[in-house]
Amino acid sequence: MHPVLVFLLFAVFASPGYAQIYKWVDEDGKVHFSDRKDHRIEQEEVRVKPGASKWARYEIDIKAVDVELTDEEHQQIADGVNNVYEFFDRVMSFDMYRTVPVNILIFKGKAEYQNYLIGNNRGSSIASYGLYIPSEHQIVVYIREHRSLTFKTIKHEVSHAVVDSIIPYAPAWLNEGLAEQMEMLERDESGLYFERHPDNQWVVARAREQGRLAEIDQFLKLPSEKWRHSDSSGSGSLRAQSGQFVCFLLSTPTRRNFVVRLMHNFNRGDRTLSYYLVDDNYLGGVTMLGSDWNRWLFDQGGGVIRL
Repeated sequence: MHPVLVFLLFAVFASPGYAQIYKWVDEDGKVHFSDRKDHRIEQEEVRVKPGASKWARYEIDIKAVDVELTDEEHQQIADGVNNVYEFFDRVMSFDMYRTVPVNILIFKGKAEYQNYLIGNNRGSSIASYGLYIPSEHQIVVYIREHRSLTFKTIKHEVSHAVVDSIIPYAPAWLNEGLAEQMEMLERDESGLYFERHPDNQWVVARAREQGRLAEIDQFLKLPSEKWRHSDSSGSGSLRAQSGQFVCFLLSTPTRRNFVVRLMHNFNRGDRTLSYYLVDDNYLGGVTMLGSDWNRWLFDQGGGVIRL
């Protein structure tokens, strides 16, 4: 069987909510897979046993400069980082037992943080709340008035560290969208879950009302360089839209598997614009994806999304 199809089967069964998958061959000899039974065609039920994950928790290197962190805060940071690792391992099907080396440097205030960035030739990022520095495998943040926001920023930057290390060709919208949503990643006795990002939800709703929200086909055609330029200019809502779009994609097992397939395409070095990968990876193609996205935007309620 073609490796891509093998991976697809693994990804489907690795995700919760799937009990059956069906295979059929069309008149052109092309093999198809679906989680839906279609009585109009002859289908074969396929059973696949996924491999066990080797993921394990790690010690997190945290250094606080002129600021005291309680034991509970140290644990909160470590748990948040490990939750992000587990997301990429269990949900996105990457081998996170090959841990991404990250050390976290926490400053007491914004001024100290900015001075550190300027001293490390990162002056263009001084307006940020946190930054991942690939050359140092380092995440740098500062303590904000509400400390919980600092811990969300750390999870955001850990996501960038993972993507930079294992999916370097990921498009900017996917890289930033995942990081935005990782801010909301939590764990309880049932496992990982998240809610919609309230700030991004508000920005996207406002942009949509004003007719400024990019149509999904144009959004997916945007090269990473243009995405970053638009985001850094502060003139649009691309960052918020990226976060909400990733939230939409992760909200159901079917769409989640679409994200997994995209990410593994990019992991293998594919540099194709996301738009041109949709028809082969999303049932109904770009048209259906855009329609599903618009319907999802109408529902602006909350709710927990289980992973």
